[in-house]
Amino acid sequence: MHFYTHSYPTTGYWTGEIPFFSQTFINVQQPQAVSATVPNMNVMGQVVNKTKRSVVMQTITNEKPPQPILPVRILELEATIENRPTTIDEKSPAVLKYRTPHFRASATLKFPPLEDGEHWKVGWIQSCTRMDFFNSYGDSGYSSWEFPQLMSGQNPMISDSDGRNYPFYGSKSEVIELEGPFSDYRTIKVLMNDNFYPHITWDIPTSNERLSRLTNVKRHQKFYTWLVAMNAKNGSILVLKTLTWQMDLEINVDPTQPQGSRAVLISNPIPIQPEILKQNIRIPTCVLYPPNANSAQILVWHPGSRPGEISQRPEIVVPPRCEYVLHQNLYYDHYIRHKTHTSVQNKLNGGSSSSSSSSSSSSSSENKTSIIQSSTSDSYCRLIYPQASMHKPTPIPGNRCYNGVKHILEDHARLAQGVIVR
Repeated sequence: MHFYTHSYPTTGYWTGEIPFFSQTFINVQQPQAVSATVPNMNVMGQVVNKTKRSVVMQTITNEKPPQPILPVRILELEATIENRPTTIDEKSPAVLKYRTPHFRASATLKFPPLEDGEHWKVGWIQSCTRMDFFNSYGDSGYSSWEFPQLMSGQNPMISDSDGRNYPFYGSKSEVIELEGPFSDYRTIKVLMNDNFYPHITWDIPTSNERLSRLTNVKRHQKFYTWLVAMNAKNGSILVLKTLTWQMDLEINVDPTQPQGSRAVLISNPIPIQPEILKQNIRIPTCVLYPPNANSAQILVWHPGSRPGEISQRPEIVVPPRCEYVLHQNLYYDHYIRHKTHTSVQNKLNGGSSSSSSSSSSSSSSENKTSIIQSSTSDSYCRLIYPQASMHKPTPIPGNRCYNGVKHILEDHARLAQGVIVR
């Protein structure tokens, strides 16, 4: 199966749901019987009509005719965010918790027949394009969860994969595998959901006390979500549909009030609904490979500064899980680095989510930290392939993430010419 160079999506889509199906065409290897005789050809096989020479020669040499173009049909596509406000939980003496409404996306498709040996994956890919995540502590300063790749401008976005099934968002209902042979269209359905459930310390992240100094929480995050079909044999990806969504919230906290009545949601309680784009956005290479949001995020403390300002002595209090992220990024060279504060680890209870360090699930990707970045439309569509280099960076001893990323990028550099994103 190969990609056809044009797609014909149905026009007139609106935010949230597609009532009628759209089609994206791909070339499918479907062998056709070749006739033993051809009209206007004599018994010696000589062409009588020269205008039909190509047809005759194809028949004589048993060459395969052009492959038929069969569509991937999107029967139904829906994307919504629960119409409810963010909920706040003040039960813990160490952290403030909040849970946002879920973003949910579902698609029902008909996939064309496959030959023996063909292998395709259909599912969701998601990236974070921006996030401002500021936790203010009055005059003491603020903490910020950040993605180094976005903050430095190294990449326009970062993968939001679960880290186990690149480049897909998840490994369960988020992706379906199709292996040939089968001769009829197959109806499949892929689902995904996402929300935030972070833990934010009441006290500043470098403190070993449990004081109440948190005064404000502000978060603004944006995503692209793609419905794609990927050829598992060569890695080629066909973008079927592109969605965009965001989550905005702000919580004011009065540290002088007793626990249980400190925090109030002051942002709009009604979430902005997702948008299904009329024109697809190409997926940059940086979204298809590690590191993902969970392994790249860092927590930075800016003492004596206001949100958005860079302090004179910023401290990385929670480093990325993947040390490769900072190893290749000079933006943070002047930041103070040290082992994660014991106070932060204790207060966040050793959680695994991003800005939350809370318990994570397939439906809650709290691993999206973010960035204020300036990007042009070109940067979103540009495809940059890693190039094999003779220069070997200094290895990071014992860092499996670094070694894994290095191995994947080297493999991709060798196969880059065969990777197509349409």
